[in-house]
Amino acid sequence: MNLKKIIKDVFILCLITIICGGLMGYVYQITKKPIEKQAKQTQQEAYKLVMKKATSFKKYEVQKIKKLSKQLKNNENNVEIVQALKAYQNKKNIGEIIQVIDHDGFGGDIELIVGINQQKEITGVEILSIDETVGLGMNAKNKEFRDQYKGKKVDRFEVVKTGKQSDEEIDSLSGATITSKAMTNGINGALDFYDLLKGR
Repeated sequence: MNLKKIIKDVFILCLITIICGGLMGYVYQITKKPIEKQAKQTQQEAYKLVMKKATSFKKYEVQKIKKLSKQLKNNENNVEIVQALKAYQNKKNIGEIIQVIDHDGFGGDIELIVGINQQKEITGVEILSIDETVGLGMNAKNKEFRDQYKGKKVDRFEVVKTGKQSDEEIDSLSGATITSKAMTNGINGALDFYDLLKGR
């Protein structure tokens, strides 16, 4: 085999790789800021959806969130508190908004935003990210499923398959028990964290 041809082919391949890598890096830099901006906008919209009466929000310090997270009752259940905010209606604190990830979804992480008012009543649940099975676990995004938590004042929720009979019980999604439990576990984590924020 011609050595010059081999060297030429290797050089061309390396050149193509370098050019492609450079183009990918360039595209990433161009799209990075718009993607981050869109993510923040989605987050802000979710805050307003879970606490409709709020006119402004104030984030808790990261160190406080980390410190309190270590005290979670269900810390062993793969729940991570990402962020927490005070929700205000004008200058009055009307509740807390807690952003939580449950790492035990069927398809991986499920990231939620949960609104909880001063009476520890859930004012709303929004899903920031989920990658469950289409037609099964992805039905967790449906308003009908998420509204099972809304307006409830409980310490913990429990998933049932036989039909809910109390506020604490959540009807499991058909064929998606793992997703239902992951969602509920994340919301239970938010409720536990709410108690810690309130010093309970």
